[in-house]
Amino acid sequence: MGAAGFLSGKRATTHPSAVAEVAPFCAAVGQERIVDAGDVITAGGVTAAIDLGLHLVERLAGPDARERVARQMDYPYRWDLPSCHDTT
Repeated sequence: MGAAGFLSGKRATTHPSAVAEVAPFCAAVGQERIVDAGDVITAGGVTAAIDLGLHLVERLAGPDARERVARQMDYPYRWDLPSCHDTT
């Protein structure tokens, strides 16, 4: 995504072992599990993919839908974990 220019001028997140590779392509690399930069959403590693999926459900269908999906998955999603909704 970075080399293709999708992260240019945006905050992003990635797996901790890939920060050095992603940093040159974006405005900043955060340690959040999810960074929502509007048209690009990144997740901080493999296990954050479920969190990213639930974030997308909420973004598209609202918090009630996200809660129903998380309950159906028996996934204890924690919204108190760091995330970033960046509008830049």
